[in-house]
Amino acid sequence: MKKIIAVVISVLLIFYFLNHFFTKSMIVGTYVSNDNARIDGPNKGDTLILLENNTFRSQTWGKGTYKLEGSSITINYNYELGKASYQMGVRRNSSLQPKLVFDFDLESCFEKVD
Repeated sequence: MKKIIAVVISVLLIFYFLNHFFTKSMIVGTYVSNDNARIDGPNKGDTLILLENNTFRSQTWGKGTYKLEGSSITINYNYELGKASYQMGVRRNSSLQPKLVFDFDLESCFEKVD
C-alpha cells in the first residue's frame, strides 16, 4: 500500500511540474493565436515571437519586453496612450509544447509553432 501511495504522489508531482515549471529556453519561439472569440486582445492567426533577450515582437502589441514568472508571463509594451502590460498563463498542450493562454474559459491561446 505504501508503494502505491508513493507512486501516486510521484505521478502527481510530475504532472504538477510539467504544468507549472518553465524555463526561458522552453518558451522562446514563435506562437500563433487560435482565438476565435474576438475578445479584446489578439486575433486568430496573430503571431507573437518571444526572443532570448526577454523582448518580443507581435502583430497585436508591437515590440516590448516580457517576464516569465513560474507559470505566467507578463508582456510590457508601449502604445499611443502610454505603457501597458498583458498577462497570460503558460500551460502545455497535448504534445507537451508550451502555450500562452489569454482566456482560460474560451481556451484562447498562443500555440507554439517554432
